Amino acid sequence: MMSPASPDLQPTDRLNGLHMLGMVERRFLINYPVPVERLQAHLPPGSEFSQYNQTAWVSACFVKMKNMRPSFMSGLPGMGYNYLIHRTRARLPFPDGSRREAVLVLQPNLNRRFVSWGGSLFTSIRFHTRSIRFTEDDQQWRIRMNDRKTLLFDATISKDSVSPELPSDSCFESAEQADQQLLGVSYGGQWNPRKQTLNLLPETHEPWETLACRCQTHKNAFLEDLGLDNIHDDHAITMTNIPHYFGIRPWKQRLTCPT
Repeated sequence: MMSPASPDLQPTDRLNGLHMLGMVERRFLINYPVPVERLQAHLPPGSEFSQYNQTAWVSACFVKMKNMRPSFMSGLPGMGYNYLIHRTRARLPFPDGSRREAVLVLQPNLNRRFVSWGGSLFTSIRFHTRSIRFTEDDQQWRIRMNDRKTLLFDATISKDSVSPELPSDSCFESAEQADQQLLGVSYGGQWNPRKQTLNLLPETHEPWETLACRCQTHKNAFLEDLGLDNIHDDHAITMTNIPHYFGIRPWKQRLTCPT
């Protein structure tokens, strides 16, 4: 199936044709350096991880979404939900035979069963339905994710740390550099090793202001399952009230695993 979007779509281009649109009320991208060898099992054939400072980067991307609806209902109110996706950046094979920079989805989680089911049905991206809570007080924001009674993710972000500048001990030289390295792409893909299929979907957004902040991770079961101890993020990036556009017709790439 052909996607309605060009593979050369820019991250701030508006999508054409039928797509979903919504407002990102609050987004945090919490970024962790991860040795490439720990992620090899997640890599589709013919792909390679994008590296910075000789390491791959896994991001816990939390989004509080509001007013999500189909593009033909743009004048009507939509639905709200939270999602938390573990993702990295990689050079993935596209249908024209080239490899392009894209987000590689490692573990997508969403807190509303109907939206999770619909997203899986229409986009072929397989979502886990989990409890994802976002709370705040005067000092901090907190993100927690549970699978029934099992805590899978828990992090706090200090409000006082929000700044146009990165924390002084970051591996990146500037917030703009980190933003471009970790966010500056217009496609996301999920690899299904059982079906040997890579699903590629466009996702774009309006321009945003890059703000960095300090996060403290209390629990990250995804990274723990990779065998990582003493998990510390490098920094987090946040944004608010940014219109987003999501494709619903994926390119489905059949990729053969080497024997």
